[in-house]
Formats: sequence, C-alpha cells, structure tokens
Amino acid sequence: MYNSFLKHRNFRWLWVGQTLIFCAAQFWIVALTWLILQTTRSGIALGTVLMAAAIPRGLFLLVGGVISDRLPPNVIAAISTIANTILVGVLTLLLLWNSFQLYTIIVISGLFGISEAFLYPAILALLPRIVRKSQLGQANAWMQGSEQISNVMGPAIAGLAIGAFGLTTAFGLDTALFAIGAGCLYRVRICSSKVIPSLKSHSLTEGILEGLRYAWNHQAIRISLLLIAMINFAVLGPIVVGVAELVTVRLGSNATTFGYLQSAYGIGALLGVWLASQLHAIKQLKTPLLLLAGVLGVGLIALGFASQPWMAALIILLMGIGGGLVGVLALTWLQQETAISMQGRMMSLVMFAAVALDPFSQAISGALLDVNLTGLFVLAGSTMLGTAFVSFLAQTRDRPKSS
Repeated sequence: MYNSFLKHRNFRWLWVGQTLIFCAAQFWIVALTWLILQTTRSGIALGTVLMAAAIPRGLFLLVGGVISDRLPPNVIAAISTIANTILVGVLTLLLLWNSFQLYTIIVISGLFGISEAFLYPAILALLPRIVRKSQLGQANAWMQGSEQISNVMGPAIAGLAIGAFGLTTAFGLDTALFAIGAGCLYRVRICSSKVIPSLKSHSLTEGILEGLRYAWNHQAIRISLLLIAMINFAVLGPIVVGVAELVTVRLGSNATTFGYLQSAYGIGALLGVWLASQLHAIKQLKTPLLLLAGVLGVGLIALGFASQPWMAALIILLMGIGGGLVGVLALTWLQQETAISMQGRMMSLVMFAAVALDPFSQAISGALLDVNLTGLFVLAGSTMLGTAFVSFLAQTRDRPKSS
C-alpha cells in the first residue's frame, strides 16, 4: 500500500523534492552557524544573522499562505527554491573569492527568510491537490517522514562536508541540493479541478484577516497555537545557537560533532513519527503539548550540564522523540478541526506560531552565550517548565466540575 504512493508520479516528485529541499535547508543552518562562529567568535553576531532571516520569514508567512491558496503552489515552491539556490550560490562565490563580510551575510540571510516564507506554505498546500482526500493521512505520514529524514541527513552531511572539504565546498554542495530540489518541484502537476477559487474575490489583506479570525474564534486552535509558539521560543535558540557554542567550548570544537548533534534531534523525531503512527487520533491537543513542554524543559536543563558528546546526543534524541510524536498528532488534529477552505492559511498560521518568536529566541540566546552557556539552557528549560505548569493550571481550572 505504501509503495503505491511513490508510484504516483506527482507525489513522487513532491516527496523527493521536499526531502532534498528540507535537507538543503538544514544543511544551510548548520553551515551558516559554523561559518559565523568560526569567523566572528561572537554569539551576538550569530544571533543577528539568524534573526535577519527569521524576521522577514515571520512577517511574510501569512502572505505566503494566502498566495499559496490563490496561485499554483507548485510554481511558487519552485520559484522560491530557485531563489534559495541563487542566494546560497552567491555566498559560495563570496567565500571562494575570500570576500566574506558580515553585513553581506545578513542581507543574504534576510532574502533567504523571505523566500522561505513563500516556499513552506506552498509545499504544504501542494499535498491536498495531488492526492485523494481518503489518502491524505497516509500521504502526510510520508511527508512527515521526509521532513525527519531531512533533519537527520542535512546536519550530518553538512558536518561531514565542512570537516572534509571546508566551508566553501560545503556551500557549493548545498547550492546543488537546492537546485535539484527546485527541478523536482517544477515537475509536480496539479489538477485544475483542485484549484481553490474562494480567495479570488478577496484582497490579500482580507484573506489574511479571515484566517486570523477563524483561528481566534476556535478556542482550542487558539490555545494550541500559543503553546506551539512558546515551545519554539524556548527551544529553537538554545538548540541552534547554544548547541554550536556547547560544541565549541566543551565538546571538542568539531564541525562533525556539531552536525551529529543536530542530527540527533532528527533521529529522535523520526522515532516519534513512528510512535505516532501506532496511536489513534487525539480528541484535543492541549494535553500532548503540555507533556511535550515538560519533556523539552527537562531536556534543556540537562543539556546545559552535558560534558560528553554522547550525553548531549542522548538528551537531544529524547527531546526529538517528543517533538516528532506531538508534531504528527498536532498536524492530524489541526487538519480534522479546520474547514477545508482554510487549510492553507491554517498551515501558514501553524508555521507562523512556530517561527514568529524565532528572532527573539535567537537574539536572546546569542546574548546569553556571552554571559553563561549553562545559564542559557537552564533559563530556557525553566521557561518551558513554567509555561507547562501555568497552562496545566489553566486547563484544570477550565474543566467542568462534576456534580
């Protein structure tokens, strides 16, 4: 049954294209992080570069969601990936010519963030337009598996490439991955009967506001989006910025080790996806999100005291299992709770909740690195545990009392 999906031409091109693009995106994060830390030795500089991508990505995500409902998402996704290819290629040439300037990297990072704001909603909007509704569950499992495979392979390949060939060759390889991924997405075709016409009479602003009103008026979705936002705020900066510094000052300052640690989360998430496939659909999302917040909080605090690569890898692996498990359950629940005409915009809102606080998470993490590395992880973990506790109390208070 599962093999039949890869025999479906459009789904095959989408799956392969997404895998390559997500792998290239993870590769980009690892290589860019390592480049900034090795050339500037500044957590603030790294936070600034990552924030330069995160701010425009967050600002344009909702626009990307509306556009993906209005125009052919396969074309939008392909064009966005080509833009990424050009940007990474430009950085490769700058390194080749030994013309590295921090302000140039900040500009490239900002343009990369804008491109991602259109790329990811477009990819998510493609799936319902190339498979039958009855196959969406299995198809989503394939796509989630693709993402987790990319989370494992991207950082690992980046670490190996940097360690073996250096940063310039590594960025050249990343350019090739984006280019091949763009070609795959370009070959995806959608049926004209599956084009959603509902937004054509709406302005861009009206389309965005309609999606926001829908999410706000649905209490369970609103609370879940807030929890997702807080989880990503507390976790993203320490995992991306903090782990790089952890490797640099405590775990041997090895790019390959950094890549493996980033891959550990992806391996755990892949296991979590498999566990989720063995479970039934959930009736509400708040409890799984609260449990995830607790697991991530404890993991972040423990990570701050890790003194060996295997210890850090194990902690990150366990955190990844929780993230992958809840991620699949959350996507399934949101699809069930969302009207079909709002699917594209709801996916962009989920992504917005996941990245809106990225700039603050990365900037704060970068600043705290220059103060105390362990303190960064302890503060992030405590924030996560505090969020879980407050949300648990609110959920308990909202439960109807038995007579």
